[in-house]
Amino acid sequence: MDKELLQRYVEGNVTPKEARTVVEWLDADGEHVREYIALHKLYNISVWNRAARQQPKARKNLPARKIAIELAKIAAVFLVVFAGIRYLDRPQTSPAIFHTLFVPAGQRAELTLSDNSKIWLNAQSRLVYPAVFEEGKREIQLDGEGFFEVAADAGRPFTVKTKAMDIQALGTEFNVIAYASYPATEIALLKGSVVLNPAGSELSRRMNVNECVRWQDDAFSASTIRNYDYFRWKEGIICFDEASVGSIVEKLELYFDVKIDVKKQHMLDYRYTGKFRTKDGVEQVLKVLQLEHKFAYTRDNEQNVITIK
Repeated sequence: MDKELLQRYVEGNVTPKEARTVVEWLDADGEHVREYIALHKLYNISVWNRAARQQPKARKNLPARKIAIELAKIAAVFLVVFAGIRYLDRPQTSPAIFHTLFVPAGQRAELTLSDNSKIWLNAQSRLVYPAVFEEGKREIQLDGEGFFEVAADAGRPFTVKTKAMDIQALGTEFNVIAYASYPATEIALLKGSVVLNPAGSELSRRMNVNECVRWQDDAFSASTIRNYDYFRWKEGIICFDEASVGSIVEKLELYFDVKIDVKKQHMLDYRYTGKFRTKDGVEQVLKVLQLEHKFAYTRDNEQNVITIK
């Protein structure tokens, strides 16, 4: 096997014909699969090293267990796992190789698919995608939040499959919030057009640009996008626009993998507008909030709990 072709396959930068060549080579011998996995590991390590250099230095006096967890988070963002070969049911169809990308709390990731579509993934998100798309369709699976810049291809619709619905686009930019643990799915359309097809429902909806649609309890509700700063999460900037402290706490728990216990329940209804850099950490957000709403807090690093009093 040509080393340059195999390397481009690992990076997802091959044509469908080249992909079939690699897949046939993988299928021919178990040693070929092991060679592929070894090369993929080296690629993951190189990406991890680049990412690690961009991370702020670990704080002093953190427990060893906490430091290990943080290092594992950095690695997990870029750990694209070899998921095996799945044979499709149709005869004379090449096997498809799928990858899984998981982004842990407090991190984000960016990748480019084989069709040149770009995806940004937010914290606690999981994406399943093929190394190369099949002819006639482009399908991926999302559990979490993602921002999509879909490359135009009229002959192959792009579909994002979530727990609640299929989101179909041709060439467009949109944001999807679809965590399996959340009761609602939210889609914001910035450019182009998408069609929403909820699972198990005859309802279907074509979205308009600048529209935000929420699907919950088997019903759609829509609003206009108020502030595009929200989507700067993909740049590592958390933006709140007249958000309640309760919703801010939910975001901080998600982004930073920490439990926040608010003893003053009336605080949850307070509102706040501001911007923060993800890399500054959760305590920087709390210190700024303290200037607006007087409160004290303590942090238990062992239990990973912040208590607001």
